[in-house]
Amino acid sequence: MSKTETHEINFKPKAHILVLLGEELIKSPVMAIYELIKNGYDADAKEVKVNFRDIETKDNGIIEISDSGTGITSEILESVWFEPGTDFRKPVTSSGERRLTRSPIFNRIPMGEKGVGRFAVHKLGHVISLVSRPAKITKNSKGEIATELLDYELIVNIDWRQFSQSKYLDDVKIIWEKNYDKTNFKFPNSHGTIIEISNLKEPWSRGMARQLKRNTISMVSPKNNSDKFKIVLDFNNWWLNDFPETDELIKVAPYQMNAFVDDNLDLTFEYSFKTFNNPLIGTRRIGIQTTNEIDKPKYKRNIKGELRGFLRERLEKREFDNETIEKLLSEFDDSKLPIGNLMVEMNSYDLDSLSLKDTINSPSLIKELLRDHSGIKVFKGDLRVFDYGDPGKDWLGLDLKRVQNKEWFSNNQNVGFVFLDAANSSQLIEKTNREGFIENAAFEYFVFVIEFLMSEFKAERHSDRNLWLKHHKKGNGNSFGDQVSGFKELINELPNDSAVKDKLIQEAEKLEARYEEDKNTLLIPAGVGMTASFAMHEIEKLVPRLKVTTKEEPINKPKLTQEVEELEDYVNGILSVLKKGGIKSIPLFESINQAINNYSLKLKLRKIQIEVNYDKNISSIKCDKRLLITMLMNLIDNSIYWLDSTYSEDKGIYISTRKTEKGISVLVVDNGPGFKDKIEDIIRPFFSRKEGGIGIGMYLIDTVMIQFGKLNIITDKEELSSLGVPSKYNGAAVELNFNKLQ
Repeated sequence: MSKTETHEINFKPKAHILVLLGEELIKSPVMAIYELIKNGYDADAKEVKVNFRDIETKDNGIIEISDSGTGITSEILESVWFEPGTDFRKPVTSSGERRLTRSPIFNRIPMGEKGVGRFAVHKLGHVISLVSRPAKITKNSKGEIATELLDYELIVNIDWRQFSQSKYLDDVKIIWEKNYDKTNFKFPNSHGTIIEISNLKEPWSRGMARQLKRNTISMVSPKNNSDKFKIVLDFNNWWLNDFPETDELIKVAPYQMNAFVDDNLDLTFEYSFKTFNNPLIGTRRIGIQTTNEIDKPKYKRNIKGELRGFLRERLEKREFDNETIEKLLSEFDDSKLPIGNLMVEMNSYDLDSLSLKDTINSPSLIKELLRDHSGIKVFKGDLRVFDYGDPGKDWLGLDLKRVQNKEWFSNNQNVGFVFLDAANSSQLIEKTNREGFIENAAFEYFVFVIEFLMSEFKAERHSDRNLWLKHHKKGNGNSFGDQVSGFKELINELPNDSAVKDKLIQEAEKLEARYEEDKNTLLIPAGVGMTASFAMHEIEKLVPRLKVTTKEEPINKPKLTQEVEELEDYVNGILSVLKKGGIKSIPLFESINQAINNYSLKLKLRKIQIEVNYDKNISSIKCDKRLLITMLMNLIDNSIYWLDSTYSEDKGIYISTRKTEKGISVLVVDNGPGFKDKIEDIIRPFFSRKEGGIGIGMYLIDTVMIQFGKLNIITDKEELSSLGVPSKYNGAAVELNFNKLQ
């Protein structure tokens, strides 16, 4: 005999659950109104009006939201409106995918998909009265739309306090009416819906009104056609008088980007720099009319390879093993952008007083508008996805990037817009509490692409920002040496018989000499630190893999041998730069081989071949071995990163040595995409296009080579050919010319 009893029961939702839907999921009165506006949008309204009357008191205040949409039929009222959580707008198929049901008139993608937005009214007040005149929309064989007004209006009155007083949802009876008396229709000659909310939860203030206005401005996409959809606010008082518009702010932005990415990851990238009040600074533009060789290739290109490099760096930071990384990269190679086409518009500003004077005649206006509208907002179709771009919502982490690298800009310096294709971005699903998207795989991909575009914008922006700063320093550079030179020029303007003049010149020269001495002293530990940190980072990832390998049964000897050899390479790399150095004659080939060996595994995994062409007449070079290996490692590392962004089957790095008239040359060339920037940008500190790059490597090499000779970045293909470089190596080319201390 069985000792188990089987029972059956259904969930019995408490009546209070609908109160919770309004109170807990809708975080503010502003968001509640937005939810109701979205209902009007989904109903094909051309206009939604929000009318406020006597709202400074709770008891007398009334909020009325009216739209010109297609209304609610009695069938929809019973089967949809009274069903919390319905998937009427975006039904789910048997496979779990959402099927889009476009609106009949304007073919809109519905913004409401959770079936809970109508309960937002409870955030605003206790009592609602709904009146709706529905219309029947049909299309003929030619696609022409016919609208037939139905002969009734629906009337629904709800006191939400009933749901707090009753026990179960079934206990609350809602009475609704179907009115056929046209003499008292709210919509005698049109279709639409009016929701009137009374017994308000809280009185409204001017501050709340202006906050709603700010949010209303940002609710609708800047790309929206106002003839097809608009929002009208009326507080019936003076609260919104003199409200500043954002058009002026956008117009004067010195840095602007428009980027369009399709699902094949083809990028159209437009950028402009201009200062309206100071034409002496000059302008720059990347677009269809661009002709210069540096900027022209940036306008149109496929970025899948570049994103691949971004992705690998991120996977390595998350400490995936090499096998998993290669598997995930292979999956990325075969994928398309899962969210359809997207567009990003950025308008960026500098907030120091000199820059603001160059930008606009009333700097305080920019600061005020940025305080209210800064951030990067996201739009699906015509309407905004909250809460991206809200005050304090730095969802791309720009402020942290700014702290880590001064080349970045802060979140409050930008007014940005991300536009999503509503029809093809269904994998981006809004959270029920309206605080962004659910963080699924599609969302990760979405953020990943946006951050790449931000990085591209950052590089262009910082290049122009640097020139702008130089202009205000009257031609002097930003380095300490440039500043000392400027100081000496000022001293030389003093009268010749000044007793103080000679003393000031001597002190300036002492400062300059001490600076050079300290700089050279710090170069070695800086270089050593960069090299050692790379090796230590790789060892940190290798040790956990070694632990797993040693515990496998049976032991995989080839795998264990490979990982031990990898560890040995990294240890040798550290030792090669930690051993006491000094400027002396060192074996050149041995140093180059050591730098190559430190990357043996990376080169193997990425299928990159290194071709060397050593001049047999050169055996040694006068240098600090630690610095030479560090410079070579940095160049090899850069080449590996950018070669990984290409889909070539024949990736390679070419390294050669040769004697010159004045000394010795070491040449490193790859067949990757090459440099995308001006030479002065490439060697400027903190300038980098690499994911996670801090922009110190090329600056360090340039500074070191001032001591030993000269850094030469070669962009002329004929010059490379004259140096005997095989034709297939046509990417980034860097020459280290050692012509001092020989």
